[in-house]
Amino acid sequence: MDNLRAPEEYIVKEHTQNLRPVTAYFYQTCDSFPSRPAQRYNAELYHGDNNGRFTYTEMRSRVEDIACGLLSMGLSRQERIGLMSRPSPYWTQADIAIASCAAVSVTIYPTLSFGEVAHILSDSDCRYLFVDSSENLERILPRMGELPALKRIIVMDFGYRTRDERTIGLWDLMEQGRQWKKSNRPAFEERRDGVALKDWYTILYTSGTTGRGKGVVLTHWCVSSRLEGVREFFSRHGMAIDENDVTLCYLPLSHIFERGSCELLAISQGACIAYADKPATLLDDMQKYNPTWINCVPRLYEKIYVSFQKKMAENPVKKALFDLAFHVGRKALDYRRDHRGCYNMSPGYDLEGRLPPMLKLQYRLADRLFAQVRALFGSRFRFAFSASAGISPDLLLFYYTLGLAVVEGYGSTESASACILNPITACKPGYMGIEANGSLARVAGDGELEISGAGVFQGYLNLEDETRDSFTEDGWFKTGDVVEKDDYGYYRILDRKKAIICTAVGKNVAPAKLESLFALSHAVEQVFFIGDERNYISALIVPNFGYFIDFFEQERIPYNKGALKHSEIGGMRVCTEVGEDFVQHPRLRELIEREVAMVNRQLEDFERIRRFTILRQRFTEENGRLTPTQKIRKSAIIKDFKDVIEAMY
Repeated sequence: MDNLRAPEEYIVKEHTQNLRPVTAYFYQTCDSFPSRPAQRYNAELYHGDNNGRFTYTEMRSRVEDIACGLLSMGLSRQERIGLMSRPSPYWTQADIAIASCAAVSVTIYPTLSFGEVAHILSDSDCRYLFVDSSENLERILPRMGELPALKRIIVMDFGYRTRDERTIGLWDLMEQGRQWKKSNRPAFEERRDGVALKDWYTILYTSGTTGRGKGVVLTHWCVSSRLEGVREFFSRHGMAIDENDVTLCYLPLSHIFERGSCELLAISQGACIAYADKPATLLDDMQKYNPTWINCVPRLYEKIYVSFQKKMAENPVKKALFDLAFHVGRKALDYRRDHRGCYNMSPGYDLEGRLPPMLKLQYRLADRLFAQVRALFGSRFRFAFSASAGISPDLLLFYYTLGLAVVEGYGSTESASACILNPITACKPGYMGIEANGSLARVAGDGELEISGAGVFQGYLNLEDETRDSFTEDGWFKTGDVVEKDDYGYYRILDRKKAIICTAVGKNVAPAKLESLFALSHAVEQVFFIGDERNYISALIVPNFGYFIDFFEQERIPYNKGALKHSEIGGMRVCTEVGEDFVQHPRLRELIEREVAMVNRQLEDFERIRRFTILRQRFTEENGRLTPTQKIRKSAIIKDFKDVIEAMY
């Protein structure tokens, strides 16, 4: 079983002695594969720019023009530059250009509120900001007075022209760079070649328990050590990426998952990055670009599955045929499984050669149907990564039966992408994988997963105490996830050590932030949020019974007083239970809905409460839903209200 973990001697040797800055991977790839495709995209979305493709030579020229444009404006070493954009070829070009100046990119989701954007720009002290459109520019420009450090905004749109000295279009920046480079190329090369492993490469913001974003600092060492770890792990397990591969980028590049396992992995290996028009066109773009690998969150796999089942249900004959084929496929799938419960999903695995004669014949017929489904992913598809949230084991087995390799992994911003991963030759549904990509992992006494080795971040920007608390005394990062490890080295998450909710679309939501917004409510007494591995946030709400009793009395609203129950809490007689008629009354529901709407207006879209259920019983220590210190017992509530919770989804 030793081959199922990254050897410690490899980590010590390769990840401390033979590394190069992230920029060096890009320029080496440009030298090695000058005419290979680097980027492909829909040219119509970019004013016809370069006919929808860049070779690595062309991309290098673009990167240098952007970098020299930044240097012409006086960009200093290790200065921070904001990057607020949807995924695009310009995002990647700007990212490498910033790093080539030995500067630091600060990634910002374009969907964030102005308040969150302002916090990131202020906390990271950005003087410059890239945005992808005039629309995003107009969100920032009128309020630049609230951002004293911000001096100039670069609009990554070739159609943008302006005389406003606070802004500049990408084309004008590049032209400025070309002119500057004519007499200053040695200065650019000195800056580029002077990038050191200890230099900061990027700052990515992630939500803390208070809801305020924390800046995760990743050095060139962090990212390069992860890239080298990926190279070794992938080669060892039949997943090697090279210049013949293509990935399709559609998730936000502000997230380390897409940036690490798509953009940087492709660049470091000479592969091509294709950019989807938008998430809604993903399947069409897969036909257009024929990627060999993609990154997805569980929600996409769920949507494809639901859509497929719905389409099958519309044609009973096709559904009957598919069900029969699927039954055969599940039998055949057993021949991919080993004694550990792991499935070999490698494209080169000879499944038919392992099947009994009759099952082999049946499977050949069934696979004709499966091939039609696989064709939706393009003609060259090898595997897909799944991360950012857990994926259902049953859903994985559905895809495995069809011959589609969905590889689940685990990582975080603080680990510079995946540190635990299922090898494609040994995928174990329900488990996030084994130590991978240069990382070491261990389980603390309380069950918390701790990691070390490649990729581990430098610290949280301007948050020394939080940084210190995130590491053990011997330097291991405390992930905050409670896990268990099986006899074969596979890790499975049991629960969050802290209450951060991770939705099925890969967004992190801090319940403490939501709770604080209800703190001054007269109508709401207690609230419990659900959303882990779900598509949206829902809530169980306990009204302030005393408040509504008074309200009903004043409004002369009748209710079943015989259903009221009281207990002594904190020396006070408190109503702890009411009748069903009480919580179903339209006036009560109206006031609760108003409270929820007020809270939602203060939240990001992915944090908002989409559904809620009003409960008629208070959480108390007596009914086991509160601890002696009056903290909510999450497991008890999930167990007690399992059916209620499921009804909201």
